[in-house]
Amino acid sequence: MKKLLTKKLFIKKLFIKKLFVGLSMSILMLEASTISLTQEQEQDWQIKVKVAKSSNFLPLGEFMAEVVTPPQNLYSVTLPFEAQVKKLYVASYDNIKKGQLLAEVTGKDWIGIQQQFIEESIELKHYQQMLNRKNRLCREEIIPKKECITANADYKARKSKVNASKALLKGYGASDKMIKKLANEFQISQTIPIYSEVSGKLLELNIQLGKSTTASDILFVILKKGALWLETDILAQQAKHLKEGQNVQIQFNGETFKSKLLLHAPTINPINQTQKVRFSVPKEALCLSGLRDNAILSMESKTLKVSKESVINHEGHNVVFVKDENAYEALKVKILGEVGNYYYLEDDSKLKMPIATTSVAILKSLMESDDE
Repeated sequence: MKKLLTKKLFIKKLFIKKLFVGLSMSILMLEASTISLTQEQEQDWQIKVKVAKSSNFLPLGEFMAEVVTPPQNLYSVTLPFEAQVKKLYVASYDNIKKGQLLAEVTGKDWIGIQQQFIEESIELKHYQQMLNRKNRLCREEIIPKKECITANADYKARKSKVNASKALLKGYGASDKMIKKLANEFQISQTIPIYSEVSGKLLELNIQLGKSTTASDILFVILKKGALWLETDILAQQAKHLKEGQNVQIQFNGETFKSKLLLHAPTINPINQTQKVRFSVPKEALCLSGLRDNAILSMESKTLKVSKESVINHEGHNVVFVKDENAYEALKVKILGEVGNYYYLEDDSKLKMPIATTSVAILKSLMESDDE
């Protein structure tokens, strides 16, 4: 009985001893990621710290981008007939006001449609006089009513032809005032003035004095005031994080501005697996159409910005050393993005403390020696 009690007591002591050893090992493992240093050691190893900078944006990368003009901001001037430039009143890149005279041109078709309109207007007046006379005779029952009906139908047919010629004149660029004068005075104008229908800047001037143009030529291109676009090709794997209408931040041409994703291209380039995306450009941004430069694209997300020198790899994990008084604690971090010499880390309250930026390799060596 006594031997049995002695054996049970021995087993109990052995269990307590193993438990104590296990707890001691656990404590050592927990303390292995914490390194205590004196001020002299910190000075000798030149360890410097810096607080991570909070950011509301997560960079997706750096891409070549180009400023483009939306088609709705471009106004082109063409003529529906072959013409010769008689007078030119503007030069390239002039500021243009709505209603401003741009040029005067002439052409065989322009002369011909005026002649046609005059002839049809004269004919219409003749039929109107005939209709008025027959309507009077019909009311007095001197002639049968069917003649008045026929005369009225002929008048409407002639009026329809005049209206068609008037519409053609307007299509050629004639104003209501010019058409009215032509109908009353029957005087053909040798030239037709070209006025701008919008305000803006003369982007393209494709005609010269004395030169002839064809009906398909674009004579002027006027850039209207309005917002521009920024287009770039980014990897499809990165583009999938963006949604149309999403707010983003862009660093471009030495400026940083907020923007909005306007469009995802519906296809992916099979050669380099990129997708074209389009962003808005605020009016206050100093960008000109055609400008190409590297753009850093960032999406809205809470992150912490740290120097790449602060992050070190340990056993396959990204680690930083956070300082608490005179002790440094190794913390695993998740890198969400990078630009230049900086990493963007997942936001964590523990990372708001000072982080070692120099001699990180020494801290790693101390931590690994503690592990051993």
